[in-house]
Amino acid sequence: MERYYELPPAVRLSLRWVLIAAGTAVAFGDSIVDIAYTASLGVIGGYVWVVPAAAILAAIGVARRDRTELPIHDRQTDIIVGVMGFGLAILIKAVLIERFVGYFHLLRLDLLAMWLFVVSSAVVLFGLRPVIRFRHVWGLLLMVFSLPYYLLVVLLGGGKVAAGAVTLAIAGAGAGIAVGRTVRRGVIGGILAWIVGFALLFVISRTLPDAPVLVYQEIPVLAAITLVGVVMYLQARRGQPKTVFDRKVAPLAAKQVWSAVPLFLAVTVVLAFQPLPAAGIDSVVGRSAPGVLRLGQPLAAPPGWNALAPKRYGGVSRFYGRGAVVVRQQMIAQQGDIRFDRFGRPRTVVVDSIVSERPATFNVFPSRVLYNLDQARVSAPRPLDLGYGVTGQLVSVVDDRLLVTWNAVEFTWGDMRLAQRVILSAVDNHEPEAPFPEPSTTMASTLQTLFTLLVRGNAVLDAREPAFKDGELLTLFARALVAEQFAVALS
Repeated sequence: MERYYELPPAVRLSLRWVLIAAGTAVAFGDSIVDIAYTASLGVIGGYVWVVPAAAILAAIGVARRDRTELPIHDRQTDIIVGVMGFGLAILIKAVLIERFVGYFHLLRLDLLAMWLFVVSSAVVLFGLRPVIRFRHVWGLLLMVFSLPYYLLVVLLGGGKVAAGAVTLAIAGAGAGIAVGRTVRRGVIGGILAWIVGFALLFVISRTLPDAPVLVYQEIPVLAAITLVGVVMYLQARRGQPKTVFDRKVAPLAAKQVWSAVPLFLAVTVVLAFQPLPAAGIDSVVGRSAPGVLRLGQPLAAPPGWNALAPKRYGGVSRFYGRGAVVVRQQMIAQQGDIRFDRFGRPRTVVVDSIVSERPATFNVFPSRVLYNLDQARVSAPRPLDLGYGVTGQLVSVVDDRLLVTWNAVEFTWGDMRLAQRVILSAVDNHEPEAPFPEPSTTMASTLQTLFTLLVRGNAVLDAREPAFKDGELLTLFARALVAEQFAVALS
């Protein structure tokens, strides 16, 4: 240990960052792998790779400035603050992720826990004062929390250009931090980064329209920060030596680092044994489709049912990609059945289907977000064998807005290039004019549902005593519907 303290400050600083990086890889290895796979699928959530790269560029600019904080460290304060941050990271990964498991890929709370872990590790290994000196960089890293990003992309219409445009917020913030020796320089740097970034985004959209979404997200941001940083550095150093690092690396004031290492290692082990939800972003697709899927295509009605003219909702392309629409079909039984209505009236089942060229978005925006369910209580799903290798999920919903209870069956088929989600609904009001839940094509219902979920918790949106009054009806109908699609595909 004594030999460690005899090493140059730059070497000791590098070793501590290597320790933090290794601990992060162990504690959040599953998150890192999942995000890498998400980016490879073309999901806009892959933008998070831009954030640490932009933060490193911004940190280089901050590190070049003269160190202004006093070289005084209260190790007790450092440990207390670090323990609080570590505790929150463990709480999020062990408790909150499971609580909001249905919205895991939308919220990505594991990345928020990772951010807390890295910040807390820096506090206990470097001290609170150096962490505060880089506070703007830590704030930039907080952009890994994906919910605001997703909502802004959807608000701008979805798609690759919208994803790239929202990501340019990282470019403006990163460049402003990197060159911001003064507020004026920071504002100028941020504005220049936006100008450069939007120009590059325009060029990419015109010349590489089929490029992966990650190209739209990464190249404009990183190129803008780098270009603006270099140009403003050269402008500020006119007539002076162009040194990369023009100040002496000050000694590390937090010298009693070894006392914090056992705490850091213990938290790393605890987090490593808190796995992510088993359902990956591609687990939404159950099996291959019975035939060739086409955007906006309706489903064939099973024998004994008549389908009314389909109705289409186009606003969902914001969520599920270009050309995606909800096709709503009302299917009415040709004959009544006293098992499903005591007066023998023909029952109606509503079939909502969506074909998407970005199937991974089905996991990012689950059906609960698609419908306005901020005043509804939804049961835990029950698996249903629908034949032909198709597995559905049966849920019961008590809707206080529509004043009805309804059951729904959901299943998805296709592959990770093109897939179809099908949602079947039956309400306990058997009258012809009975209300059914309507798909939403705006952000309002999504925000309402998420706000209710996050502020009031799952308890107000979960049905503890579900009533599956139409479970048998939907099961029989779903099996007949699945069989009919395979029959049509083979004909």
